[in-house]
Amino acid sequence: MIRIMICDDEPSQLELLERMVKEWAKRTKAEVQVDLCQSADRFFFLWEEKKNTDIALLDIEMPGMDGMTLAKRLRMMGENLQIIFVTGFSDYALEGYEVDAVSFLLKPVQTQHLSACLEKAWDRRCRREPEFVLETAGEVVKVRLSDICYLESAAHDTLLYCRNRTQAVRSRTGILRMERQLVQKSGAFFKIHRSYLINLAYVERITKKEAVMENGQRLPIARGKWEALNEAYLRYYRGRLI
Repeated sequence: MIRIMICDDEPSQLELLERMVKEWAKRTKAEVQVDLCQSADRFFFLWEEKKNTDIALLDIEMPGMDGMTLAKRLRMMGENLQIIFVTGFSDYALEGYEVDAVSFLLKPVQTQHLSACLEKAWDRRCRREPEFVLETAGEVVKVRLSDICYLESAAHDTLLYCRNRTQAVRSRTGILRMERQLVQKSGAFFKIHRSYLINLAYVERITKKEAVMENGQRLPIARGKWEALNEAYLRYYRGRLI
């Protein structure tokens, strides 16, 4: 069963998207459950009640809480549902990468484009997300790679700063070994300094001397690393375009 929630303040758009989703399900022989809501607040209420949504189709421009704010709120709470934005505006793409959106569909939505996005979203949902097992002083901790914002060397240990954790996780593994393991698992990590390894997905801005993370943390860029970091950052985001 694929659970899909559609959020749009226009009833006609909700009806259209619901019909297109069900047509896609019929063509692909997928079993779907579709819930509709006309506001982000209603969406959030239903999500908190069930927390079993696989794919969300979100309008961006809506009265009250907009779709982008809703998506960021869901991600802050650790929700891993697949998000497809359906909008009449094309200038939200870069902001959408912050919430790991599958894609943006411009209104009026074309059937083939929606079908391709649903296929991609379900494929991502089914794929097991890579995880990382850390040995700490008193326990073994498992974290998702997508939740790691950056790593900091601390003598022979490594501090991992993760989304949804108020304190860093201290691992007994050194940062060089961590780097080798993470780079093998994901192309999202880049070492900007001998003491820092960052997840490019959480970089908000790059200056000549610092990488500014989404949480406001400013991390130093080693001399000679700036150009390579810029290239890696652009390559990472270009690779996520459909």
